[in-house]
Amino acid sequence: MRYDESANGTEVEVAAGEEFELSLPETRTAGYRWTLKSGGDPACALLNESSQSPPGQVGGSGTHSWRFRASTPGVCSIALEYKRSWEDSSQPARTYTLKLRVRS
Repeated sequence: MRYDESANGTEVEVAAGEEFELSLPETRTAGYRWTLKSGGDPACALLNESSQSPPGQVGGSGTHSWRFRASTPGVCSIALEYKRSWEDSSQPARTYTLKLRVRS
């Protein structure tokens, strides 16, 4: 399963052992990056993350993706912040939360 911006703030149900992906747009060329604040431990495990930025101009949009595995039954949340590393970390430009209910 793949989740994107439209899943922000929602709760989804996945089966233990199932893998899923979260993909969000980001403007790395302008310094904006998604930072994982909570990866859903212990019910979910981060398998990998990657980002793709388009070649060319500053301000071009790319995609940041995370692949997770629902490892154990339970409830967890994945939380991310979108910000520039040199700006005030208490006020991210955006936030993203996905609540997961992992069933056996």
